[in-house]
Amino acid sequence: MHSRDQHDPVALSLVSSHATSEGTVTYLRCECGVWEIRTVRFVALAGKVAG
Repeated sequence: MHSRDQHDPVALSLVSSHATSEGTVTYLRCECGVWEIRTVRFVALAGKVAG
């Protein structure tokens, strides 16, 4: 799966979540290794980290 493809919500695991002055920031990790960062205003994707 390419990181720009929509990820299956069932394949996402909640890693962390915290409140900010602009709302909640949620960090999810897909089974394929891509990170998804969600806020009220946007969804950002980050690819796998080489290692």
